Amino acid sequence: MSAKKKNSVDLDYLNSDKVKKGKEGLLEQAKEWKGGNHSERKEAQQKQQRDRSEKLKKRGGDRDQEKVSAKKQMGAISAIVFMSGAGLCGFVSTIYSAFKGNGITFLDVRNTENLKTVLFGGQPWLIYCVNNQTQHQKLPSILEENAQSLWSNIGVQVGVLGCWDETDSGRSVAKRFKMKLSPPLQFVVANGNTPRKLDLVGLNKAEDIEKKIKPALKVEIGRIDTLKKWPSLCTSRRTCIVVGHKQVAQKDTALNLIRPIIENHRGTKFVTVDTSFWQLKLDEEVLKTRPGKEGSQKTADVLCLARRDDAKGNTTHSGTFLQQLTASGMSAFVKACESRSSLAAINVPPRIQARPTKAKKVTPPKHRDPTPPPPRPRPREPPRGNVDRVGSRAALETEEEALFEAVEEEEEEAQGEDEEHAEGGDSSESDDEDGASEESTEEDADEESTVEL
Repeated sequence: MSAKKKNSVDLDYLNSDKVKKGKEGLLEQAKEWKGGNHSERKEAQQKQQRDRSEKLKKRGGDRDQEKVSAKKQMGAISAIVFMSGAGLCGFVSTIYSAFKGNGITFLDVRNTENLKTVLFGGQPWLIYCVNNQTQHQKLPSILEENAQSLWSNIGVQVGVLGCWDETDSGRSVAKRFKMKLSPPLQFVVANGNTPRKLDLVGLNKAEDIEKKIKPALKVEIGRIDTLKKWPSLCTSRRTCIVVGHKQVAQKDTALNLIRPIIENHRGTKFVTVDTSFWQLKLDEEVLKTRPGKEGSQKTADVLCLARRDDAKGNTTHSGTFLQQLTASGMSAFVKACESRSSLAAINVPPRIQARPTKAKKVTPPKHRDPTPPPPRPRPREPPRGNVDRVGSRAALETEEEALFEAVEEEEEEAQGEDEEHAEGGDSSESDDEDGASEESTEEDADEESTVEL
């Protein structure tokens, strides 16, 4: 019996689990090879559809959860804004305005460096001032609608600033520039100059506001002709370029190189000084940088004066002279002056004074006899009215005429002769008459000539 058992084959392995799984796998593969019948294929398709719908439902649930979480986030942000107050609202409105792109920038008075750049950097800005009462009000429509056009047309940026809030210096911007202490207040600042007030009343179009702003944008070259202009136009500025000249041709040559680049350096002030009249006091270290003039080749001296931010004592400025008066040299020189590179410290505050004039020798004039005074004119006699030059009527009236006169002997003899002549005939009478007429005419003529005189 034992031998038979040894020679027999053990078929129990066919009933093992591994074999069963292998058989099932072969049957399934065989079905796939055959493609299965119609009912099996339909069930497979339905199963796939159910799987897809479950996946979509799952994704929809995830999206709903995302929406709920987004709503929760918005609610939390609004709660924070409500609790934080106006400061955060202003910040959010600033971010929103920047994102919207309306061209309006909200400025913070606590950001000192940015505020200095706006007020003294030279770039044109239109500042609309607000306080605690007006900061939540809507801005004027002419600013909101035309801020972008102002920037694209004339290069002016529009900003909103709390002009009555104290800065780090302890003063507000309105007090610093002696402006109104309450709204409304708008001003334009450009070229490092003092801000100019701007009235928006009656302005409806972009052309109107541009017309009022353009005069403040004009870049001018200053002329130092009084002592008061020196600090206001030069030493009080952050960067100043001084053109020293003794002749007009020298000045014109230097200015022809400055004018093409002046609008690119609005934060720098350019001035001219007639050094034939004014004398500029500088430190020896700066005078060493002055280029030498060879022979008769005399040109204008161009000096950079930069006010030091870390000024201590008398060392308030630094500077240097331009080495070559050329277009490329001038452009590089101005950029280096603005960036404070390669400048010599000035230990004495730069100032100007009139050159002392030498006393001229005056020779006294030769002694001359005094000239006699001119004769005095005779005074005119006052007019006498209507006066009869021949005789006075009053005298005639005063004289009493005699009613009777005695006849003299000569007259009697003359009468006797007349009677004899009368008896002599007609011819003698005619002759006597002619002679009498001639005598009468002569007497009349004598009387007329006397009256004319």
